[in-house]
Amino acid sequence: MNRNQDRATADGYCIQVLIINGEVQEYLSQKSFYIENIGKGGFRFISEEKFDLEDRVQVLLCFPDNHSQEVLGRICYTDNLGDNKFAYGFSVIDGFYSLLASVG
Repeated sequence: MNRNQDRATADGYCIQVLIINGEVQEYLSQKSFYIENIGKGGFRFISEEKFDLEDRVQVLLCFPDNHSQEVLGRICYTDNLGDNKFAYGFSVIDGFYSLLASVG
């Protein structure tokens, strides 16, 4: 699979984590996580919080135009960036979103 296909830089995109593996996340839902890149099937986000591979995560995906949408996905990979920062791959399970309205 070519990860660069149909992906866009993610200036202005962020997520808020609402639920992990069925548990409501009061603390994480108050934080915003920066998205590095985004495509139809998922995105890569940066966090100082730790997530486990295969975690099922419900997020609020916030678009640059102030539109938002809830999306269910799973953590499909992790990269340790150093300085207590991690990059995570998020693969969409449910909650299709369209990049056409948000990416120029």
